[in-house]
Amino acid sequence: MKKTLLLTSLVASMVAMAGTTGSVKSFAESEAKFETRKSVSETDLKRIETETIKSYKVEKIGVETEVKVKGSGLSFGGTFQAKDLKLGEVKKVNYLNHSSVWSKYELPELKGVKTYVKATVSPKFADEKEGQEDNYKFNGSAELEGQVSYKYDVLTFGLNSKTNFPFAKSENNDDYGKDVKSTHKVFVESEEKKDVFVKGLKDVKANVEIKHDYAKTVTKAGDRVDYVSGEASAKYDGVKDLELEGKVAFKKNFKSGEKIGDYEVLGTKLFKEVPARYIHSYELKGTYTGVKHLSLSAKPFAVHVNVAKEVTQDNKLKRNDFVLYGVELGAEYKMLNDKLTLTGKSLLAGVHHKTIDETASQEAKKIVKENFGHFIFDANAKYDYNVTDKFTVSPEAGANLYLYVSKSETPDKLDTEPTLTLTPKVSAEYKPTDTLTLKGSVEVPVKFGIVTKSFEKKSSGEYDQFKPVDGFGYYSTSIKTSLNLKYEWK
Repeated sequence: MKKTLLLTSLVASMVAMAGTTGSVKSFAESEAKFETRKSVSETDLKRIETETIKSYKVEKIGVETEVKVKGSGLSFGGTFQAKDLKLGEVKKVNYLNHSSVWSKYELPELKGVKTYVKATVSPKFADEKEGQEDNYKFNGSAELEGQVSYKYDVLTFGLNSKTNFPFAKSENNDDYGKDVKSTHKVFVESEEKKDVFVKGLKDVKANVEIKHDYAKTVTKAGDRVDYVSGEASAKYDGVKDLELEGKVAFKKNFKSGEKIGDYEVLGTKLFKEVPARYIHSYELKGTYTGVKHLSLSAKPFAVHVNVAKEVTQDNKLKRNDFVLYGVELGAEYKMLNDKLTLTGKSLLAGVHHKTIDETASQEAKKIVKENFGHFIFDANAKYDYNVTDKFTVSPEAGANLYLYVSKSETPDKLDTEPTLTLTPKVSAEYKPTDTLTLKGSVEVPVKFGIVTKSFEKKSSGEYDQFKPVDGFGYYSTSIKTSLNLKYEWK
């Protein structure tokens, strides 16, 4: 005990003598939501009732801190937070499972070589099983990370490695090594905004990553691999007023159950996370700035996801694929000394879903093709008003129209499902000193979409609760708030 106290005092004295820099940030985000629903009255089937469903949720609230000990290469910090606190439904899992602490040591740079090691502990104290979220259960993990990088001219080459050690084995698993996961990434990246090899080629980045476990017994070494992924991107601005940015990426999963993540554009998930075999994507963005205060951009993209593939014993194919394609367009215009910003964005995208099942008895089900359309038109106006040199208020207004198009059950007809969201918002930033910053915002999204407006009537004059009459109308109103307070010392 005395040795522990002595060591603690020694560390504290060293920190005090060396001096520190760092920051402490508190944050809170919440949402109150009011949804309107119509239903047939249970007591009077000739009457339609309108109900407003109210809900309130604190999406996240907590404190984040980082401390650097001057001249030592040592830094440490943590995030202490709660998430998804629903009014009247708060459970232990909401506030006991989302915090972590970390410590990092950076070795002195030696002839362009930089090295650091980092340890992160993320404990969990509540059960995450459905229906048991209010029970205590210790779990979580510790992660060790190391990175070595070497800078040559404008290029940096490096290797990053992370290993995650769970505090407990997963259910129905006797081999702890299966739960221990390592991720290794080899990367190269150029110094930001510096030419690479040829004039105009900038921001070159590339990496290859592999994730695996440490299972004791496997048929072959490759069975330990979860996935291999890679990505490459670069910018080119060798042509006046034009910037091109390209990106290619892939991920190949080797274990069943390993997921391919969401593919999202302008807040719309064209593909939602599911277990799948592989994905490869291609993007090319062009930005034109030849007109003063105006920026125009276009980004075509194409993505292929193979969800499943199987060849049966009698050599018949079963396969499930998605192809996503489209273009994202953008325009931004600034005026009034860059105080007023007008932004327009749109997405014109399609999703092609193809399933092959050569084992199907019906010919029509052996190859099934489906097509869906996603069309987004978004407009926003924002004005930054400087009340003082330390206080800025920014009112803005946004409108977002989303059209989801699919094939109707009626032959040669398409169904279009529109959603319109109008969002007034006010954000503010107050910086009374160089070390203290306060940011906050309030926004009120009002959503319109396809809702139940009435119900079909029977001959008796009563409404049929199982036959709703849908139409475009008001759906919900939300009030979202965000508050951040950050204190820094140097």
